[in-house]
Amino acid sequence: MKTLLFFLCCSILLISSCTRDTELEPVPPTAYLMVYNGAPDFHGINAMAFVNNKYYGDRTYNANGRGLIGAYNFSDYNRVDTGKLRITYTDSATDRDKATKVLESVLDFDQEKHYTVYLLDSIGFYSILYTQDDVERSPTHAMLRLVHLSPDAGPVHLRIDTEAVPGIAGVNFKGTTGYVPVLPDIKPGIRIMYYDQATGEEKTLTRKSFPLEAGKCYTMVLRGYRISRDDNPNKTINLSTITNF
Repeated sequence: MKTLLFFLCCSILLISSCTRDTELEPVPPTAYLMVYNGAPDFHGINAMAFVNNKYYGDRTYNANGRGLIGAYNFSDYNRVDTGKLRITYTDSATDRDKATKVLESVLDFDQEKHYTVYLLDSIGFYSILYTQDDVERSPTHAMLRLVHLSPDAGPVHLRIDTEAVPGIAGVNFKGTTGYVPVLPDIKPGIRIMYYDQATGEEKTLTRKSFPLEAGKCYTMVLRGYRISRDDNPNKTINLSTITNF
């Protein structure tokens, strides 16, 4: 008798559990968003980012949400809705009631895709650039791409040590490249190059070194001014890299 009662109780609990599970709402479609501030005039100033008027996070210059410092950091994707979303940046995060929009744009996000939205400017004229970040990884190579956010750098190309990287050449302001497979290396010399208009000579614009690992995907961000408008060295040409995946 006790065995029968135990069996009946378990059956009731199982049926109840199954019923609750079948009544759960389906998971809504999701995309993944990272927000990066590439506008030099926001150095030392926290701007706010909003998605459909909902606060997303504070961003100072060269910040992506993971405390990006110097040349190297990891991605910081957060879940957002799919479809057309309104992305807004403000001029301040110190007083939200008095903050003013510097830019607003409507962008489209697909389900289960990863995106980065970049705030950039050209001498105070703000704009947005966004990239879809997903790519098939390589088990033997690192995947590398370049996003050009430097208003006065002109067209650039990439060399790793002395070797030109096919597919990352002739990149202008607001330009992005696709991911390019490169050999992994512990300490490669990554050089952003340009051609001097007066002499035609190839010159190094900036150089960084950071490890490139097989199976990982990286976005290099060229940022800052060649000629800073206020002599602030933190706003001059530099290169950051985010490990997307």
